[in-house]
Amino acid sequence: MAWVFTDNDLHVSCLVQDLSTIVPLVNFAGFSSPKNEIYMKLKLLCLLPFFCLADVSAAEIPPPPVDAPEGYKWVLNEAYSDEFEGAELDSEKWHDTYPGWKGRVPGLFVPSAISVADGKLQIQSTIMFPPKGDNGEWWINCGAIQTKSQEASYGYYETRVKASSLRTSTTFWLMNPADKAKEVGKRTELDIQECIGNAKRWPGFKHQFRNNTHVTYYDKLDEDGEKLNLKAGASTDIGSGVSDDYHRYGCWWVDATTMHFYLDGEHVQTIELPTEVDPAPMDQKMYVNLVCEIYDWEFLPEMDALKDDSLNTTYYDYVRSYQLVKE
Repeated sequence: MAWVFTDNDLHVSCLVQDLSTIVPLVNFAGFSSPKNEIYMKLKLLCLLPFFCLADVSAAEIPPPPVDAPEGYKWVLNEAYSDEFEGAELDSEKWHDTYPGWKGRVPGLFVPSAISVADGKLQIQSTIMFPPKGDNGEWWINCGAIQTKSQEASYGYYETRVKASSLRTSTTFWLMNPADKAKEVGKRTELDIQECIGNAKRWPGFKHQFRNNTHVTYYDKLDEDGEKLNLKAGASTDIGSGVSDDYHRYGCWWVDATTMHFYLDGEHVQTIELPTEVDPAPMDQKMYVNLVCEIYDWEFLPEMDALKDDSLNTTYYDYVRSYQLVKE
């Protein structure tokens, strides 16, 4: 997080990364004395020459780590971007749960699992007491947020996140709305990252950048008579646990068949979807999801971990979306 201080008398701006750095210097410089205000401002700025800037461009959101094609530029798509500043979730932009989906037993999506503090979206998974459901089947508080806008299309999408240390997921993905899916006869899903901080059954989930795509056709059947589900995936080893530190997970959704994936700003994978069944498989507009859920194929999180606030929280620093526009 950064703060920009602008002084009209001196016609300069300072970008300060840490208020703890500037506060003692302000006190030392003697800002409490009005008659020496201009002099003391100069003194303070001289003490912080490495923060002084000709303008405030460094405080702006950076572009994606992808060069725009010739004749185009990247523009932030506000409907699917959030720096998570302030004290609460932006209710104009986000649902504080997942409309139409409760979660997977025993993990119920509840708004109380969602909070915004210290410039982060926090999703905390804890023990639910008393349990809910007819038979008490829901006993873990899980969390999900979803964009209210459902028009996300080709562009670049990225989050910076530190996963919890539980056997619950930390995810970043897109899906087309159910009503639209019925109209066009297919459900599309783009999974940019699916990980588990303390994965046990498949340990790779705790140290990999895992990408996946699903296209489920309602009017086409596979050889077993089930709805045809075309999927393609890729994975990249991060080199450490997903809960050890923050990482940037990004995807350039180029078009209906091509998706490039970026780990900490570096291109690491590409998924090319087959076109034999459908010439444009991933062509639907979608919404964005940040979800911490229970997987039915993974062991349940341990009770002690669910009680431990140092382990049970996923921290999303930001989510950003960019679209290409002609220059």
